[in-house]
Amino acid sequence: MVVRLRILVLGLFLAGLVLVGHSLWQNQRRARLVGLTDTACTPAGRSVTGSDYDDWGGLCFYRTSNAALRREGLHPDVVMIGDSITMGWPTLGTQVVNRGIGGQTSSQILLRFRQDSLDLGPRIIHLLLGSNDVFGLTGPVTLDQIDGNVRTMAEQARLHGAVLIVGTLPPSKGFGRLFEADPTPAIDRVNARLRQIARQQGLILADYHAALVRPDGSIREDLFVDGVHPNAAGYAAMQPIFRTALSQAELRRRQIAAQ
Repeated sequence: MVVRLRILVLGLFLAGLVLVGHSLWQNQRRARLVGLTDTACTPAGRSVTGSDYDDWGGLCFYRTSNAALRREGLHPDVVMIGDSITMGWPTLGTQVVNRGIGGQTSSQILLRFRQDSLDLGPRIIHLLLGSNDVFGLTGPVTLDQIDGNVRTMAEQARLHGAVLIVGTLPPSKGFGRLFEADPTPAIDRVNARLRQIARQQGLILADYHAALVRPDGSIREDLFVDGVHPNAAGYAAMQPIFRTALSQAELRRRQIAAQ
């Protein structure tokens, strides 16, 4: 019994040494890779350190795809940038480029807005964000912070000659006990602010929220996979809103060009 106990203790001790050694090796390896570098990302779209924490904004995710577009001299008519709801959007043709990343908040999208939209030279940018801010996926956030992020992207788009479409947040039942049980009040507050920004900044508003709720304001659960992400029928209900917004944005672009 004593021998077995000694063997067990020795085994645990050796396992602990291995874990500590591996952790030290990882830290030393990371220390050699962080900081100013000419190669921050792998071709697979991750940080060269192997840690997603070292690419908080998701700048590596589309870097290879963006470089390929530039090499070919291609400039999409429309860039769609946002979170998983954008990422899951059905294919819309060769002139529409999708730059959605699941789980991102408005601050992360702002961080990669130049790289993943402006630098691609689109005529129209479609921005759909805010759900993950409401769920707090990157921590506490105020309505004014979301407001500032959206206004900054609107200003940047204008400076680059692109017309910006801003979508309202779809309704949601949330993620159960992980977050606030009923996100509806917060979503309503964000959408009210997005509508205000669109009016003040002269942006095109795509009101997806209105297309995905019942007359009493409750979520149409038949249009969602999990109470958060639209299913095929949900995206089909959003498409007419999207097409109308694109037509309005194209008209706005022609008006600006004629001035």
